Parts: sequence; structure tokens; C-alpha cells
Amino acid sequence: MRTLERGDLPGQGPLQDWEDINKMNVDAHIYGGNGQHAHVRMHLPRDENYEEARMTMLCMFMDLKHSKPWTCEFCNEPARETQMQTVPYVFFPICRLPVYMHHVCNMDKPACQAALKAAHDRINRAHRGIMGPHPPPIAKPPGEVYPLSASCANCKTEESANVDDMKRCGGCKVTRYCSAKCQKEDWPRHKFACKATKSAEFDGWPN
Repeated sequence: MRTLERGDLPGQGPLQDWEDINKMNVDAHIYGGNGQHAHVRMHLPRDENYEEARMTMLCMFMDLKHSKPWTCEFCNEPARETQMQTVPYVFFPICRLPVYMHHVCNMDKPACQAALKAAHDRINRAHRGIMGPHPPPIAKPPGEVYPLSASCANCKTEESANVDDMKRCGGCKVTRYCSAKCQKEDWPRHKFACKATKSAEFDGWPN
């Protein structure tokens, strides 16, 4: 990863109205097929150690993944896997962590893998190459099938993806559950992300 000066980088302007100078300001964009998109903003404890900040965000990917009946960003098949990209702007006076999350049907599908790399390269160019090269997908165990993004964040069953009245967390307005029981069971895990979420907007979905 090449070293860049502050003046070389986009996104290092004045403090925005939703940001907190004492926090790590997470601006997350989530993408699916046919224009599906979510924009989630979070305040996390300020952390200028990029690897620690990235791992904190990865620990919350489940909360963002199980938020809508997402389809693959590249072929529109039901999504089961995600890749999260984070941009290391945590070292600057305004601590920021832009996040890009892509819903994918199967990372082993060559066409979708190539499209995912192209998406990474496009975002990386916009950030002047600070993200570095596209990481290869983590190898799945033979026969491993990940849960549908449309399924419940707690039980993650195939059946839960077909529940008509999925419950959305009333706090963060992001994570979905198939029942009040599942929401209650998941609260010890979910509460950190829930309390960190400042706003969430979804677009590209039928009314």
C-alpha cells in the first residue's frame, strides 16, 4: 500500500453534521443486485490502529448482511456471501472508516468473482489506491453453504428467509429476525452494533 499525504486523499474535508470528532465515523455502503443499496452510518470507539478498526467492523458484518432479502450484486441470484472493504482513514484528525459491502451469490463463481474484483478496483481508484490490491476470497470448506442474506440474523435457516413478516430491530433499523424469540437470543451479540448505528437508509427496493 503506497503512502499518501492528507491532501492527496478524498474524504478528508471538514467534519460533517453526523460525525463526532471523538469517535471513529463509519460510513457504510451496502450493495446488492438491481440497484439494491443501503447506507448505514455508525459511531465506534476511536481507534487509529487500522487492523483493529477493520476487525471491529468485520465482527459486525452479520448485522449488516442480514438486513434485507439481498441478491447478488453481479448476477441477481439470491446472495449468500459478502465481501467487506474498508478504507484506512483512521489515522487522520477526523477518524473515518469508509466501508463497502458487496452481496455475492457464490465467491467461487468465476464471473461474479471477476466482477467483484472490478468493483474493488473501481473503488480503490476513487480512493487513490490506498486500499491496495483486491484480496482473494477465503477458501470455503468442501460442501460449505453459507446462509442466505435474506435469512434471520440469529437462526439463519433457509425457512426464515421465506418469513413474510420479518422483524427489524427497532433500535438500529437494520438487522432482521424471523421472530421476537430470535431477536432476544441475538441481543447479547447484536447490541454493540445496534447502539453504534446512527442512521440507516435503504433504496432500490420495491415499496
